[in-house]
Amino acid sequence: MDANMKSRLIIAFVMLAGLSGAQVSINGGASMLVGFANPGPWGGIHIGVEVPRDDAVSIYGRFTHHFRASGDSVPGFIIANDLTTSPYTKTISTLPTMDYNILEGGTRYYLGNGFDYGFAAYGGSCIMLIFNSVKAKYDGFDESLYSLDEQSRYDGSIFSLGFGLGGGVKYSFPRLGTLYFDLNVAYMIFGQGSNAATYGGLYNPLIFNFNLGYRKDILW
Repeated sequence: MDANMKSRLIIAFVMLAGLSGAQVSINGGASMLVGFANPGPWGGIHIGVEVPRDDAVSIYGRFTHHFRASGDSVPGFIIANDLTTSPYTKTISTLPTMDYNILEGGTRYYLGNGFDYGFAAYGGSCIMLIFNSVKAKYDGFDESLYSLDEQSRYDGSIFSLGFGLGGGVKYSFPRLGTLYFDLNVAYMIFGQGSNAATYGGLYNPLIFNFNLGYRKDILW
């Protein structure tokens, strides 16, 4: 993530915190993403903020980075630089990899002891913006004789917009903070690759995102 993106996220979190005027929670932890009917899972980390409107309702924002994972090898093609080279085309093995960068926000509704105390369950809806970076590892070949076919240049990126539902449980320890576990299920209503050859075999419009972490409340 570049410096400009980090600055925007910090500003967004500060603005979100300012909406409360009294209390904001900072959270972070480990994440795991599973796509429906595709390779995985993806392991990752997340950071976020949560602002309670009252003890039963909050708004939250979270950024999650899932580390790069690979699927099965796929064929790629190389083409001779000279028409006299034989064979003119060859097939090589290619291993695509992809990561996930997710920016999400939404509303949560608490049942039980509420946002601040003890044990509670929560659920709500969210919106997600997702950026996937796709990179491919190619078998070695003689670049003085061959070049990679344009349709086999699988490197690129995928941008998606999705909506989802989520739920979880938490337990707040007096003066120590809160442990939580939650799951978001989201469906992408829009997905666009950066070029026509970007490999989409690791992409899935339906994702399940699991999060385990620690939350610390800050009073202003």
